[in-house]
Amino acid sequence: MADTGLGALGLIVPGSRLAEPNAPPVPSRPPASRIVESEAVSTPTIFAADLPDGVDALGLDAPLGLLAGLAAHARIETPLAIGLFGPSGSGKSFALTKLIRSIEDLRAAAPASPSIGEIVTLRVDAAHIEGHPATALAGALHAGLAGTFPALAAEAARAARDPRAAASEALERLDTSRRKFEAEKRALDDASARRARLTESILYQTPGSGVDTYTGANKTRITRLLSKLGMAGDPLPAYKDMVQTIAGTPGAARRAGFVLRAFFAFKGQTKLIVTAILLLFLGAGLGFAIDENTVWLDWMRANESSVSIANWLQEHLDLLASLRGIIFLGAAIVLGVNLWRASRLLQLVFRGEALLQADLADARRETDSLFAHQARRVEALATEVSTLSRLTAEAERRAVDALPVSSTLGEASPFAIDTATQQAQAFAAAVGAMIARRRETSSGKSGGGAPGRIVVALDHLDAVPASRGREILVSARSLFNQGFVMLIAADPARLAGAAGETAPSLDTWIQVPFQIGEIATRANYATLVRAILGGQGAPEPQVRNAEPSALLALDQPVSTAETQLLADLAPLAGSSARALKRFVNLYRLTRSAGPNHQGALAFMLALDAGGTASEIAAVTNALSNSEPDVDLDLHQCGARLVRALATVRSAQGKVSVAAARHAAATARMFSFNS
Repeated sequence: MADTGLGALGLIVPGSRLAEPNAPPVPSRPPASRIVESEAVSTPTIFAADLPDGVDALGLDAPLGLLAGLAAHARIETPLAIGLFGPSGSGKSFALTKLIRSIEDLRAAAPASPSIGEIVTLRVDAAHIEGHPATALAGALHAGLAGTFPALAAEAARAARDPRAAASEALERLDTSRRKFEAEKRALDDASARRARLTESILYQTPGSGVDTYTGANKTRITRLLSKLGMAGDPLPAYKDMVQTIAGTPGAARRAGFVLRAFFAFKGQTKLIVTAILLLFLGAGLGFAIDENTVWLDWMRANESSVSIANWLQEHLDLLASLRGIIFLGAAIVLGVNLWRASRLLQLVFRGEALLQADLADARRETDSLFAHQARRVEALATEVSTLSRLTAEAERRAVDALPVSSTLGEASPFAIDTATQQAQAFAAAVGAMIARRRETSSGKSGGGAPGRIVVALDHLDAVPASRGREILVSARSLFNQGFVMLIAADPARLAGAAGETAPSLDTWIQVPFQIGEIATRANYATLVRAILGGQGAPEPQVRNAEPSALLALDQPVSTAETQLLADLAPLAGSSARALKRFVNLYRLTRSAGPNHQGALAFMLALDAGGTASEIAAVTNALSNSEPDVDLDLHQCGARLVRALATVRSAQGKVSVAAARHAAATARMFSFNS
């Protein structure tokens, strides 16, 4: 018979959905990889901690591995809720941690294993849930998805919002971002203008700068020198203008131009140059006259009235030579004064320029840093405005598609709506829908950008009041539907609450119960003590293959004989579709838990699901008062049980008391009856 997997439940329970097709495997670790639960250490510990990967002295690994395989199997229908039941202190949180660890191991299973692929695990502490449970649970789901699947979280969050409100808020965010962008852009322009005017700002608008202090200290020298150079007006601004000219003209050629200006360009310097030139020409003329004295003296003697003068000049030619020397000396003095003034001016200006450059270096570091920061800020805001513009356009388009123009003219609903709770439900539903849609459209086990399944673990329900615990369970059940598996650790007795309150119908919320307390009653505590102390007789560290056998065990097909047996036991199992489906599901699960008489196991599961209290007590009494090797006899337990046992014997042969006890223990492990 072909392997139909868990989807074969639809053949037995009317109304069941068709099973999903076998999904191709996803890449994972190589099959040879192995996970060591604990490693031997050379030095034993002196204080033991509650570690989820310790040695299996309590017998939890096998059943929790089976539950992990069920939660991670590709061909189960969701939503699925697994309950870990037990009294306070029985190890529910410890078992929940081990179960989560097992599911995460299956996420990296070998390619041949039928696991769902990418699984997101999320643990929620009920004691930390504040406000409405639906909003708190949806917030935890969003936080868990935002780190691993941010695009999925964002898309689901958008789908959960009111389209008109989302569009309005998006437009407000865009307007705010644009205003910030314009303000920061103006600040960038101001910073750019400040950089361009940095020299003028330090020279003329920054009291106490190096060049300003130097100018004040040499005010008298500067004033006198510039007045001698013939510069009109306030000499200090004129001096600073020259310093700015030098600072703003880099390069030796341009600086040489200012040096030449210091000698020739100023009015006082020009007068000195002209005077020196005239004196040089005059001295040269006297020298020429002295050298050619016979010519002009003969000319003077030709006129009788100037003969005496010519004779006197001829006798005193040495006076003309002395006058020529005086004229040349005067020209040299005038040139010296020009050079002295120019050198003093260059000294003052170059010193001021050096101080200005030092001030500029300090100021540029600050302004450049401010400008760079402002430029990055403007660039980031420009990107933000572009992104928000696109998101706003999408939000407006969604609002138009979701609400036609005619609907926007109607009045708002007069009924109060808890918007946060409504959005939480819409968010979780959107996540489940996208998981299902992307699994259907993807060739692999999980679509790109979406997990194959989300496992939500709810712990510490015992730490909250009973009414609050039931409220949390109801909210979780309404939120987490398609694509979700819930792991719930709780004490059913605690959920019943105070006197007068009825016990909750856990079977309406949870499909697979698992009694931690039942495991605790069978635990080998002596072995646990040896394991803690590391003494002789302690169990060896277990090594698990990366491809667990639990997944393969769940895929074992149900035979035709088993199908007929379950159908014949259906009247005992219950009278509702939910009870029958749970009976069949638990049989598929527990038949993989270990060696059991299949008929006895089906009988005990049917009795636990639909038997009356008196019938259960009668069977328990028959099992406790009979020898293990004899056949089970229920002739004193009622006609319905006799017929059911006869059906089992007809299909599977006789049932011994020992086999019935073993099957009953397995049924109690997966029962709502503690």
